[in-house]
Amino acid sequence: MKRLLALIGFLVASQVWAGAGKCPEAMPADVEAKLLPVLTARDEAARKNDWWDKSYEEAFGTLLAANDPASKQARVALMDYYVGEAFGEELVCAVALDGTEMVSLLKLYSQCDIAPSKSAVPRNRTLPLRTYALEMLKAGHVKESCTYE
Repeated sequence: MKRLLALIGFLVASQVWAGAGKCPEAMPADVEAKLLPVLTARDEAARKNDWWDKSYEEAFGTLLAANDPASKQARVALMDYYVGEAFGEELVCAVALDGTEMVSLLKLYSQCDIAPSKSAVPRNRTLPLRTYALEMLKAGHVKESCTYE
């Protein structure tokens, strides 16, 4: 029941934000809590110039495997960061596979500058990852595009 209420709140909030044209003043704390471990591990991997760093892979994989509303939004927020080419493809597919309910969040994060309050990792809001996810959802071929052998 808690998960259902959280999902409803998540969907309502994202629809309200996207529909009203207002940007949130801050990233929700639960979303930031899901995002920061990945950014911290990504920062360490970048410092070592090791994009296959085990800690980074584990943090990234944990976020992609989680199915709660905060993790889904954190995945959209992560699209503002260079995560490596292979992980970028996985991220686009994970967001697109979350379904059409992600469209409002993808648009929200494209229109609004929603940054975590505690990360030193540089953001790049011009990365095309959200656009790729939106195009996949619009075309309706997500499963075909994200099936790997």
